[in-house]
Amino acid sequence: MPGLDCNVLVQLALADHPANAATLAAAQAETQRERRLVFPPLVVTEFLHVVTDARRFDPPLTMTEALDWIEDLLANPTVGLLEPSQESLRQMLRWMRQFNLGRKRILDTYLAAVLHTAGVRRLLTSNPTDFAVFGVLETVVP
Repeated sequence: MPGLDCNVLVQLALADHPANAATLAAAQAETQRERRLVFPPLVVTEFLHVVTDARRFDPPLTMTEALDWIEDLLANPTVGLLEPSQESLRQMLRWMRQFNLGRKRILDTYLAAVLHTAGVRRLLTSNPTDFAVFGVLETVVP
């Protein structure tokens, strides 16, 4: 059961993204191994924020397009949401302190903590170095 980082969702949603084909192939390879792709709701909110940003993409998705895309993705039986827990929040707080992480590391740390406490050990991401410090996730770069 691999996790998905926000950047992977962006690459999947934008057909003209340079990494779209490789990311789609990596996601399909995971699901063909009967692995469910998972992520917490915070990745959905980050995805909506990023993919609709005209400073990042020309053209960006409209909010309606982004909402439709994420709803279609979540309707896929090979995709699931992981709910954060008190345990995952406490793990995030421990890691922030343990590794002396600053405010720009909060979302990635929380993602790693939610995945880790749910038993997820693999993460598809374009930013493997963001997760290396925790030592609990095998990162796969599409």
